[in-house]
Amino acid sequence: MTDSSNDFVYKFDSQVEKALALCGVDLQQLSLSGVPLGAAVSGGADSVSLLISLSHILKKNHVRLEVITVNHNIRAAAETCGDAAFVVNICSELKKSGFDVNCSVKELRKGLVAETAEERGNGIEEAARYLRYKAFDEFISETGAAFICLAHNCNDQLETILMRFLQGSGGAASGGIRQVRGIYVRPLLDIPRSDIELYLTSQNIKWRTDSTNSDETYLRNKIRSRLMPFLDSIYPGWRHSVITGARKAYDDDCAVTMNISGTEWSRQKDDAVVMPFVEFKRRARAVRSRLLYAAFSQVSAGQRVPYRLIEKILDVSDGNISCRYTADASGIEVEINDNTILVKKKRNIATEYGFFVIIEESGNYDLPCGTVSVTEKDGKAMLSLDTEDRCAVIGQIPFPFCIRNRQPGDSVQTAAGGEKPVADVLSAWHVPLEKKNLIPLIQELAGSNQKILGIWGSTYGFEDWIVRG
Repeated sequence: MTDSSNDFVYKFDSQVEKALALCGVDLQQLSLSGVPLGAAVSGGADSVSLLISLSHILKKNHVRLEVITVNHNIRAAAETCGDAAFVVNICSELKKSGFDVNCSVKELRKGLVAETAEERGNGIEEAARYLRYKAFDEFISETGAAFICLAHNCNDQLETILMRFLQGSGGAASGGIRQVRGIYVRPLLDIPRSDIELYLTSQNIKWRTDSTNSDETYLRNKIRSRLMPFLDSIYPGWRHSVITGARKAYDDDCAVTMNISGTEWSRQKDDAVVMPFVEFKRRARAVRSRLLYAAFSQVSAGQRVPYRLIEKILDVSDGNISCRYTADASGIEVEINDNTILVKKKRNIATEYGFFVIIEESGNYDLPCGTVSVTEKDGKAMLSLDTEDRCAVIGQIPFPFCIRNRQPGDSVQTAAGGEKPVADVLSAWHVPLEKKNLIPLIQELAGSNQKILGIWGSTYGFEDWIVRG
């Protein structure tokens, strides 16, 4: 399983070892001090190749490898527990073969990820990542590992850059995944997925496949399966160009961020920070943007703050110094007066709404999102909403049906005839916490099962999920 005589295997291991050095991992020092190196392994091809390569490298350098695998308990038990068991088994086989490898399993309580996603308002993926890094922190304390190696590769980097571009990210985020972030290092970041799979197949090493990788509810999966193959077909050199552009963007952001030095927010009570408005105003626009992001971080904004709020504040501060302005979004409030600019966390943003409207015929119906117009066409309903800031249309709903807010345990029909938890769909759409109870669900009333046929997300600017009958 670990024969490294193959030329490709040797070159792969050499590339990983050089990357470790560039990341600041001094293997000789680790060997002399007896401090282990850590690695996060999920069981997928990327992390398994990292595990095998590190085993080769650390054995010759006399360094112990401490492995952590996290069971998030968000997929079927057979799959998620099977992944953990697979990692434990492969580490055990390595140990039997003379490699100094230990494995720790961190299991998250079932339902914890969904609860955390609800609290933080940024979706299942973000909640899983947040909890995973908390588990990594515990692992560091328990093992004393100097670094944790993560298995992000070149394909992950490209997906991330494209995803952040499509989401309108700027600054450091547009630079993609960093190879080093504190104790976290990514020695595979310049290695493409094709090389990773060749590395494993050339040694007859198996890996696990996450079933959610094919779920195109998630933007990253859409980018991987649709956008990247399309770009490959029309512009073969795009991968190198995109990564080069991201590196330039990161360098530019570092230069801008350096200009923040000497301008600090003063903390006040009640999760608020403040600075003299004249001090804020005198900075360049790009620096003011970074200052605002720093303020949001300091007041512990749990949700992504839309750039329209930042842009409006920048526009206000570009004007006359004598001004008074108040705005809020995503749980953040910003207040500007003649003397100061204050940023604070908005209180009581998660208001509970309950609504349930039975619709048997055409007409107008009042909902929290506005007045919904229902018209009939070929025996089915067409729903439309037209307000000052949004227009939403959804159709082909069989009469009678109801429009209601979500309830615990709700699942929506899928095109394949199965069901998907409504909470997972809303989290994948990155719906803020305060809007999750506002988005209308469409439920049939004629059938005996009274299934949920759709999620009318466009009423609040999100996607729609509708199963055509």
